[in-house]
Amino acid sequence: MKRWLSLLAIVVLGLALVIGAACGGGKEKEEGVTELKWGIGLPLSGLYGAIVGIPEKHALELVAEKIGEFTVGGEQYRWKLIFEDNRASAEGGVASATKFIYEDDVDFMHQTLKDPGMAALPICQEKGMLLGISTCNFDDFSPDTPYLFQTSATWSLHAPAFFDWLTREHPEVKRVAMCGPEGLLGEAIADAVRASAEHYGLEMVAEESYPMGLVEFMPIVTKIMARDPDLFVGEVAPYDLMKAMGYKGLAATPYWTESSAEQVGWDVCQGYLIFMPHPMRDVWPEVATFRAEYEDRYDVELTPSAILAVNLIYVLTGALEQAGTVDDVDKIIETMETGTFDTMFGPARLGGEELNGIGHVAIYPTPIYRVIGEEEYELLAMYTPEESEALAVEVLK
Repeated sequence: MKRWLSLLAIVVLGLALVIGAACGGGKEKEEGVTELKWGIGLPLSGLYGAIVGIPEKHALELVAEKIGEFTVGGEQYRWKLIFEDNRASAEGGVASATKFIYEDDVDFMHQTLKDPGMAALPICQEKGMLLGISTCNFDDFSPDTPYLFQTSATWSLHAPAFFDWLTREHPEVKRVAMCGPEGLLGEAIADAVRASAEHYGLEMVAEESYPMGLVEFMPIVTKIMARDPDLFVGEVAPYDLMKAMGYKGLAATPYWTESSAEQVGWDVCQGYLIFMPHPMRDVWPEVATFRAEYEDRYDVELTPSAILAVNLIYVLTGALEQAGTVDDVDKIIETMETGTFDTMFGPARLGGEELNGIGHVAIYPTPIYRVIGEEEYELLAMYTPEESEALAVEVLK
């Protein structure tokens, strides 16, 4: 069994992830190679630290090491990562962003999770700094926030594709219940699931939320079971109780961890449906290779939020290389809006203009998996990035 805490399977996407470039930080040059200082705000304490921040920190360190030196405009660069605990809170987002800008003089910034990221946004807007942010939906972006980007997967991109597949393959599903974390993260997930379910003519019969760290789900499960759903969207802990109470319907999640399955037992999780890109071994060979190296080095599971953190560095590095500058923010923005970038999940671009007037959200494919055994999955469908975006526009516009 992996050395890990019990994971809350739908907590994050993820969750998620952010990027930004400041105009003119304190670059350090040594032996002809300039270090670009990247301030990375992550939850490094508490439960969010264990299930989100620490895995992402490991992944970012590993991929920065693997990228090594890269060339922008004929000059050699490498990443210098500076980490701060954003405590998964608005207050932590403000504190870490302020330190990055005024004390560390960073060239780039990253804030993980929506609560700290949205709190840091006014600071970055005032400074003319690109800010990425995770666990957002398309409507969090607009022409009024030109420096805001999201390079992670997002619920509002992938939930429409999942419900499109669900209503084709499981017409018996009529009633949907969901359970997610409190705060902006949970609201973003609920908004995407609700909009998708209602677009396809399904009834949302329950939307429950819980504080992080909750271990007693029985009161929530009792409410959900009283609504007699055909589909439960959430993590495996409440689902385990639902099955014990006789639930026979389907279960799905956009954020799956094998540690969660080990906690309740793989037999309980048979048939669980999973959507959004995940580090499954048999779908993307590059992901499988990275996962093996990551888990061998750190002896922890490569979570979805960690693999998406890897994509974050690949997208930003590619954008700088294509733009030919690390200082011209306008040119970097233009490149990010028009370019295509290599990621662990294949080529990705930023889109969503039809939904928010600006785009700035990474578009990925939507895989749909089913758990068939211990660490074994069946790939049921794969929506292309273009199909995923088109369905999101259809459902959310």
